[in-house]
Amino acid sequence: MGKIIVSQNAISKIAAIATEKCYGVVGLYPIKLGDRFLYFFGKSTPTRGIETRIDNSKVKINLYVIIQGGIKVSEVAQTIIEQVTYEIKKFTHIKDVDVNVIVKGVKREEYAE
Repeated sequence: MGKIIVSQNAISKIAAIATEKCYGVVGLYPIKLGDRFLYFFGKSTPTRGIETRIDNSKVKINLYVIIQGGIKVSEVAQTIIEQVTYEIKKFTHIKDVDVNVIVKGVKREEYAE
């Protein structure tokens, strides 16, 4: 019987999709300098704000996010952690998933006058 190998890139993409679906998330913050240039020019990679490490059967993910202003940061972060953990476990069947959320910015609320 063969084995299934899930790449870091695949796990990062699952995490990116799950994060961007969460209420209060404006987007992922590009952590690499090259990704920042692409981001400012309107081009970006789907995993621009994600660091993923796989050690044996454990996955550790750091998500760098920008959230919407006026929403409680701790609630948005907790929702992200729960959603990303759930999606990775669902798609990969990896049991040990550790997700950290680093808020790199808050987009202010726009008020209509």
